[in-house]
Amino acid sequence: MKPFAPLLCLFLAACGEEQKPYQPPVPQTPAAPLFQNERQALDKAKGVEQTLDEHARTLEQSSTEK
Repeated sequence: MKPFAPLLCLFLAACGEEQKPYQPPVPQTPAAPLFQNERQALDKAKGVEQTLDEHARTLEQSSTEK
């Protein structure tokens, strides 16, 4: 039995299937532009800033006219 043990181990090792590590599936959704939400918030804030500046100018002009 001893002479067959190494042959049996070699045979079993040769017949074994090599397993690849598990990789989760990649989602198939289109990629959103990077930082899109942050850019939209920044654009909105710039619009609010322009509105406040215009309002401040009109208040300043009305106070100088009086």
